[in-house]
Amino acid sequence: MYLFWKRNTLGGVSVSAAGMRQFVRRYLTKPFNCDLVSLPAGEDCLYVMLSYPKGQTPPGMETAEGRIRRELEKLGFSVRISWVEVEKTPFDPVAELSALARKPLAWALLGAAIAVLFMVGFRPFFWTLFWGAVFYFGTVFLMSEKGERILEKLKGIAGR
Repeated sequence: MYLFWKRNTLGGVSVSAAGMRQFVRRYLTKPFNCDLVSLPAGEDCLYVMLSYPKGQTPPGMETAEGRIRRELEKLGFSVRISWVEVEKTPFDPVAELSALARKPLAWALLGAAIAVLFMVGFRPFFWTLFWGAVFYFGTVFLMSEKGERILEKLKGIAGR
């Protein structure tokens, strides 16, 4: 989603909400996270919502807030930062499985897997599952915070 920021003689300037969240996360350390970035219409102030785990008041909140404020002010934003204490929800495998069972894509993939099993046999089927799992977990890792940092370093090395 793009957030409208300013209008000038050449047109309007909008910023990517996801891009701004990613920019803010670059300056955060664990256990902090950036959950929301908003730019209300008619205001020239970027609202940033940062979170930390419930029951903890981690050291470094003021340092992180100051660093984020400085970096966003360099971009021309006036900044308001709010902190939210979030509760981690435990993983419920039954709820996750029932949610997966309601998705047509899951049933399509299951049907395709059964068809491959009968058409080509066990050995190619299991190699297909193996490589599918490798790519799945590789993608999950690269989309995590640690993976994003690695990708940013690789982009920096490549000169992008």
